[in-house]
Amino acid sequence: MDNPSEEATRRTLKADPKPPLVPSRFHRSLVHIVDEAMEKPAAAEMGGWLHDNRDRLQLIHNEQACRWEIGFLDAFAGDQAAQVRAMVIANLEAAQGACEVPAFDLTHIETHATCYHHGGRFDWHDDTVDYAGETSATRRLSFCFYLHSTPKMFEGGELEFMDGRTVEAVHRRLVLFHPVQQHRVRRVECRSAAAIHGRWAITGWIHGEPPEGWLERLPSLRGRPISG
Repeated sequence: MDNPSEEATRRTLKADPKPPLVPSRFHRSLVHIVDEAMEKPAAAEMGGWLHDNRDRLQLIHNEQACRWEIGFLDAFAGDQAAQVRAMVIANLEAAQGACEVPAFDLTHIETHATCYHHGGRFDWHDDTVDYAGETSATRRLSFCFYLHSTPKMFEGGELEFMDGRTVEAVHRRLVLFHPVQQHRVRRVECRSAAAIHGRWAITGWIHGEPPEGWLERLPSLRGRPISG
């Protein structure tokens, strides 16, 4: 028999359709937020680099998402990727505690740049599947670092979790969260056609050696189909 909290979740989902999975563990969001995570000059330099290299953006548009992306920054933006890694590492210990992620040996940090402009969104998903379509056991934490123009020229674009918690996109805000919990990026409404005015961010994953048996446990942690 299902426990009462899962039954309540199902009733909520039927009233306001969300993902076709009910996470079996994440009845509350596991998130760590750091405001002003990067100094203004460094953030301005990185934002300028992203805008200057906007011709590298590739459109990802399907039933689940609509966004522009510069993938794998390490391949051609080593200095920028190194700055992001240093920022993330400085906040890693606190994020592990807040997100209930056991200590692990860090192997690498994967970085990408994204821009959600008018109509951009990313529907409900988790971060356990990598760019090759394979289940990744080494993604120990997800992160998003906002780098948009100020004053902000868009609305929406919040990061939302299954318990209803939303995190507003704020310039220089770093958000770290457990990668197995489902989340979405809400639709962006932009008041300008200029690329610089979109919801820009550096996103990625902190990789490390997983606990023994983690890959085998992932399917049950991700959730199970809703019946009825």
